[in-house]
Amino acid sequence: METYYEKQKFNQWWIKLSIFIPFVIVFWGVITGKTQEENGTSMLIAAVVLGFVAVLFYYTNLETRIDTEGITIRFFPFQRVYYYVRWDEIESATVRTYKPIREYGGWGLRYSFKNGKAYNVSGTVGLQLVLKSGTKFLIGTQKEEELREYLVQLKNQQNITCIQE
Repeated sequence: METYYEKQKFNQWWIKLSIFIPFVIVFWGVITGKTQEENGTSMLIAAVVLGFVAVLFYYTNLETRIDTEGITIRFFPFQRVYYYVRWDEIESATVRTYKPIREYGGWGLRYSFKNGKAYNVSGTVGLQLVLKSGTKFLIGTQKEEELREYLVQLKNQQNITCIQE
């Protein structure tokens, strides 16, 4: 059976715009020299910080890999090592709709006392996992139908009972 693989990035227009506009304003002030002498250094520092944030958003990605053995995820660059969970460690796995802001406080690598960890970059659909240890976490997806179909096929072919439809 083939492996399910999904790689997601922060591609929302409003994130790009919220980084681009301040960067352009600060960079324009530094280039044209229309800043006061004492503000020139702070404007340069602001440009560097905004540039760093832009590069961070550009390289940040969420990788999800699911196969007959288990689920592997990594939220790069915040997780350098892949996190792996075997199917026999999972109590339940369900694709569900969620409210990112209400349940987890937004997108990214998030934590909620009630709902556990969330790995998401956009959207409102994810794979909710509850481990036998009681740990909960949610992995966001942009391919809801493909993920559902893969999990049903995996459940039927491999007899993985923790997958719920």
